Amino acid sequence: MSRKLWSATLRPSSPRYEQWRKILGSIEVPITNPKPFATQLGPEGLQEVFSLDLSRFDRVQVQRLLDVMVDLFGLRPNEAKRILETDGFPIRSADVLVSYDVRAFL
Repeated sequence: MSRKLWSATLRPSSPRYEQWRKILGSIEVPITNPKPFATQLGPEGLQEVFSLDLSRFDRVQVQRLLDVMVDLFGLRPNEAKRILETDGFPIRSADVLVSYDVRAFL
């Protein structure tokens, strides 16, 4: 039996908790790697983020994310879909708690 040595969940204290909870439909955050990286997020400047693992999203989650992208960034639906397919989508590390199984350190 194979188990992941890490998992990611939404940080309850995040100001974006409810928005992400609605998109994901749970508190589990599917990310590609437990190590955050820095990227430019608009006027907010350089931010630590994780890449969402969109291959683990179902159709409903993808649609919710697309709807948020359209509303938040003023994109047309086809633009949002293209961006999601080519660039993926980040989630701020401040919005995520990464937990490690102790076996990862043995």
